[in-house]
Amino acid sequence: MSRPFLTVLTAPVPAEATRVYRRVRAAMRPLVRGRTPRLVPPAYPGHRAVVRSVVEGLRAVGADFNFNPGRGRDVARVVYAPANEALRQACGWKRAGRLDFLVAGPVNALFVDECDGIVQRPEIDLVIVGSEWARWFYRDAPEVARKVRVCPVGVDAESWKPAGGAAGAHAVVYWKSGDEGFCAAVEAVLARRGYVARRITSRPGEHTLFTPEEFRRALDGAAVAVFLSAFETQGIALAEAWSMDVPTLAWDPRGPAEWRGRAFPAQSSCPFLTAATGRAWRTLPDLERALDDARAGRHAFRPRDWVLAHMTDAVRAAALDRLIRDEVAARADETVARR
Repeated sequence: MSRPFLTVLTAPVPAEATRVYRRVRAAMRPLVRGRTPRLVPPAYPGHRAVVRSVVEGLRAVGADFNFNPGRGRDVARVVYAPANEALRQACGWKRAGRLDFLVAGPVNALFVDECDGIVQRPEIDLVIVGSEWARWFYRDAPEVARKVRVCPVGVDAESWKPAGGAAGAHAVVYWKSGDEGFCAAVEAVLARRGYVARRITSRPGEHTLFTPEEFRRALDGAAVAVFLSAFETQGIALAEAWSMDVPTLAWDPRGPAEWRGRAFPAQSSCPFLTAATGRAWRTLPDLERALDDARAGRHAFRPRDWVLAHMTDAVRAAALDRLIRDEVAARADETVARR
């Protein structure tokens, strides 16, 4: 069987000796430990939201790819590795001539020198970022900046789908940045406008403070969602709200932000916000006006329609597949021209 065009790699491929050892251990486990339950590995190792969207989207569009193959001989000549351990392995393969083209991003590193400067590895041919403003992080590294391309991921529009009832009187408050006093002030504004606030607490880089089902239940039937985040390089949670047909009012301070103890000037908290999906605001009086406008013009918002057209798993994965194929073809043309 021929290898596919692309391999999505988020877990290193084990060496043959390791594979044999694991098979033997699995066979011996019932004899040594009895029928104790085995730990089930995650379906999407790495950044779950990104990996799930890429893999399920590529499957939906029938792309020629495989995902985390168990044997090195099944790895394609083109590899997309959005997880650092897998990316390091793929860099070694590229040096050894086993790969033709290597893609990284958008979650390997935010800063160019983060994680031992992994995105600066010369073996990497392409670096994916989630939005146009995220190019800013590579502005001082021209060798990386020239490899950067924008390609956001999508959401599962069938999973993130409203139950069908009419919008209620509650509002979701997605609290990711700002102190609790600021969040409480936002909730007070909502209360004055007649909304019951349902808070979802998040934090940058945290993915276990709430479950997707809790977020989905909160969004279902919400009249509006207010997002409090100092910065977003894409904003997947925003897209999940839009897929639930909930317009969002996104705090967009565009001021000092921090990631892992390092400060930087944020350029957007909602890079894909449109007139169809919501409004941005900076101050509490701005929020009050935005709430009034949203209530008066609720019919003007079409957040779910926007997601179906622009940000489903399939739409975004098809764009990623085209992007990688185009870049691979361009590299091949350059190689031919140099000969």
